[in-house]
Amino acid sequence: MYISVNELVGLPGMPRTAQGVRAALNKLAGNSPDMKQKRAGSKAFEYSVKCLPAELQNIIRDRHIASLVSAPAVASDAAKPARRRADASPAIDGKLAIVRQCPAVLDNCVRELTGKQRAIVDARCAVVAEIMRLEHTMRFSRIKAITWLVENARAGTLPPALLENIAAGNAKRGANRLVSTRTLNQWVIDYSKADNAAERLAMMAPAHPQAKRPEQIGWLPRFLAHYRTTHGLNINEAYQAFRDEWKADFIDKPSMLAALPSIYAVRRALNKMPVIEKMRGRVTGSAWRSINPYTVRDWEQMPVNGVWIGDGHNMDVEVAHPIHGQPFSPEITLIMDGRTRYLTGWSLALSENVFAVADALRHGMTHHGKPDIYYSDNGGGEKNLILDAPITGILPRLGVDHRTGIPGNPQGRGIIERINKVIPDKIAKQFATYYGPGADRETYRITSRAIRAASVALKNGKELSTPQKNALAKLPSWQQLLDVIASVIDWYNFQHRHTGLPRRSDGLHFTPAEYRKFVIETEQTAIEQLSDIELRDMFRPQMIRKVDRGMIKIFNNNYFSLDLAKEHGNEVIVSYDIHDGASVIVRRMDGTYICDAIWNGNTRAAFPVTAVDHKQKQRVGGMIKRAEEKITAAKDELNPTLEPAFDFGALIPAEVISDTPQPLFEFESDRDEWERQQRKNRAIGE
Repeated sequence: MYISVNELVGLPGMPRTAQGVRAALNKLAGNSPDMKQKRAGSKAFEYSVKCLPAELQNIIRDRHIASLVSAPAVASDAAKPARRRADASPAIDGKLAIVRQCPAVLDNCVRELTGKQRAIVDARCAVVAEIMRLEHTMRFSRIKAITWLVENARAGTLPPALLENIAAGNAKRGANRLVSTRTLNQWVIDYSKADNAAERLAMMAPAHPQAKRPEQIGWLPRFLAHYRTTHGLNINEAYQAFRDEWKADFIDKPSMLAALPSIYAVRRALNKMPVIEKMRGRVTGSAWRSINPYTVRDWEQMPVNGVWIGDGHNMDVEVAHPIHGQPFSPEITLIMDGRTRYLTGWSLALSENVFAVADALRHGMTHHGKPDIYYSDNGGGEKNLILDAPITGILPRLGVDHRTGIPGNPQGRGIIERINKVIPDKIAKQFATYYGPGADRETYRITSRAIRAASVALKNGKELSTPQKNALAKLPSWQQLLDVIASVIDWYNFQHRHTGLPRRSDGLHFTPAEYRKFVIETEQTAIEQLSDIELRDMFRPQMIRKVDRGMIKIFNNNYFSLDLAKEHGNEVIVSYDIHDGASVIVRRMDGTYICDAIWNGNTRAAFPVTAVDHKQKQRVGGMIKRAEEKITAAKDELNPTLEPAFDFGALIPAEVISDTPQPLFEFESDRDEWERQQRKNRAIGE
């Protein structure tokens, strides 16, 4: 190691000027060529450290080592694991031999390391790299380099970053727990034995106390037998049953009774379990599927109008019934294009039924063309013969393939289910009669009670008070609800930036209307539009009926035409208008037109009953039947049927028992007269 004159100025035992230091060095070096040499690329001379006094040599060496440690590490051979000496033992410790023979063990060891263990290994590798750099640069032996590093670490003279790595790699609690020479030497040995980063992680990672896994807890299956039920038991309730069973089973085993886990141990064990395992057996159907992995449908593979998704949803708002004006909650049906998320059609109905779905489809196809597939649930309004019958169904006649989801699996129609939580809620919140999530229950109760009181007063012909008028003004009309629905759907289609759609060139998400237009123009999608005649005829529900002497009967209405006389006894297809029951269109089974049959009157109704009227009667009949069942059940509570505790019939003599029923008597004398006559008749018979 050589040093220049300027590096020695001011050191102990050296002059304070460069000229004086040069003179002193020339004197110490003498004429020996090994003690003095010219610096490469310069006229200046450098002097060997060996010509200096021993005290001064130690100072220079320590200062040089400190400068090397403080300097940033550079990629060099010093950072590589030291090669084994020729005389070193080739034996490899047991752990390293196992991971080299079985790579799966190595992968498992590395995979199970925690973040803290990996941070400790990184700190240890950084310290080992510094030790190897000292060996390579200063020509130190490993032990000397380690000893120097340990002494300076205890003195606190090392750079802060290196001190932090030593403390982190030591991984000992307490501020006074310093690293030892033996520990550092073991780090270097483990580092040198490893051939790659994975082996280094496995060899240098500290031991980590592994928490007991749930499957290793012996009593947990016994507790889960009580917890995994569909009754909704909480932890406390399940623990009580578990504790009682434990005490009953081990009543004669004091050691097992003492080993009964506490409820806190049960809670800790459950917290270690994944949610899907905790809920196994507690929920089924859609609730179970909602916590399981799922497959995301790629709607980008479908064209515009490739798949329409439809669903009905009860609105959390009360409006005035369009017929009798009483408050009730209507049903909204929404239909969406799966590719663009555009709401193509909608309808509002008193309840979920096939006519609401057909009307929503008609609305969508009138303005946006015909879809290839209609995807819905299996509800009564979606899955029925009016829509799906092979010959007479609306969708088969239009050439639309109707697909239905798995019962109890609403996740399959996730995009329409999400919209059904947003659009109806946004509509309903614009009215004072909203009662959905977030609404104040007390305010709704007071408002609803006042509206119903006003409705009853109005029905009874009473004059409304000012509070009743104010309450009734809060009840929206049917037309007001329709106007708000149209406004909100326009907002969704034309203004809402849908996060489920791609981004435009300016970074904003497309609105459904923008994306629909963009896809149609980009992919040049051909939209199949329906003509006015198709829209009029195709959305008429159809039925197959048999002609009887020129007449056809549907919905208890008789329809007659002379043209049907030749079709007596034949089955025909009848197309009817759901809003107008004055006539029906009749066709043969091959689809050829026969006639328009006119309502001919019947004995059950003075006017033709339309399909809507028929459906309304069915709905009202169901409501009346359910109400009557409640009334009957309430009356039964007043007159319960008592089972006799003892059969006293065995105590009555056989001759007293008579098959003649006993009539009701107004006076006791009439009873006596009847009994005397009965005895007389029996005597005559004997």
